[in-house]
Amino acid sequence: MSNLVFAINVVVPLFMLIVTGYVARCMKFVSDSFWQEANRFVFRFPLPLMLFQNVRAAFQGEFTGTRLMISAFVGIVVVIVLLSFVTPLWVKRKGRAGSLIQGMYRSNFIIYGLPLAQSMYGDAATVPVACLLGVVVPVYNVSAIIILTFFSETRSTASLSFWGITKDILRNPLIIACIAGGIVGATGLSFTIVVESPIEEMAKLAAPLALFVMGAEFRFRNLRSNLPPVIIASLTKLIIIPLIAIVIFICMGFRQMDLAVLLCLFATPTAVMSFIMSDNMGCDGELSAQIVVLTTALSALTIFLFIFVLRTVGYL
Repeated sequence: MSNLVFAINVVVPLFMLIVTGYVARCMKFVSDSFWQEANRFVFRFPLPLMLFQNVRAAFQGEFTGTRLMISAFVGIVVVIVLLSFVTPLWVKRKGRAGSLIQGMYRSNFIIYGLPLAQSMYGDAATVPVACLLGVVVPVYNVSAIIILTFFSETRSTASLSFWGITKDILRNPLIIACIAGGIVGATGLSFTIVVESPIEEMAKLAAPLALFVMGAEFRFRNLRSNLPPVIIASLTKLIIIPLIAIVIFICMGFRQMDLAVLLCLFATPTAVMSFIMSDNMGCDGELSAQIVVLTTALSALTIFLFIFVLRTVGYL
């Protein structure tokens, strides 16, 4: 029961930020143009700073779990490749397909991963989670840029090229943040409090503001038409993918803290950033927002069930 309470305590406050954004739009506290500008602002400033801080933190401390990092990397890549081939077979509209692929593979590991792992193994879980962020964040973002660019409804497939996609990757503020965070972390550079404090405060703003804006973009009247793909994406993200991944990792010999970290990577709900990127790169932002909302709402139950069962059988 404590695990269920913990999961609810993690999920509900974030879900309430989404509700607050939705209510703010319905009550017309600000103009419609505000949400569009806020969307772009989050994508270009607070989110990159948050990624910069997390990737930079991955270089702090000592970690020798190379096998864990390689397994996580291979697992994510396999999931992305499979979804990229299977999803277009049943979703013909490009923008929807791109949003669905990202919604099914991209976990909210940054926001949920560390607290979930720490709740089971304390501060000892901080180092492996921080190190995995150095792997997960670049893979998630590079893959998202390639997928969303290819499935974008604002540019033709004929206009795509290797160099064009490469430019999109290198110009993306999230990728720039990952590279900068890696350089600063690897070289051990430090900032004065005058610089460090504003960066930390703006990085903390990213997640709540992204959730708030996402709630404002949510439209219940369109959920009915999107309900089948949203449900399929949510079940795939929260049950099918983590179940298959955890069974494979158990067969590979992962147990206790390492298995818990992998569970946090694959079983957490869809990342808020998937909505921000879909909406900014010509895919179905509304569908992405609905996937984030539903997976966030259901994740308290699904994560609790995974933790409860794995602890019962002695793997955690």
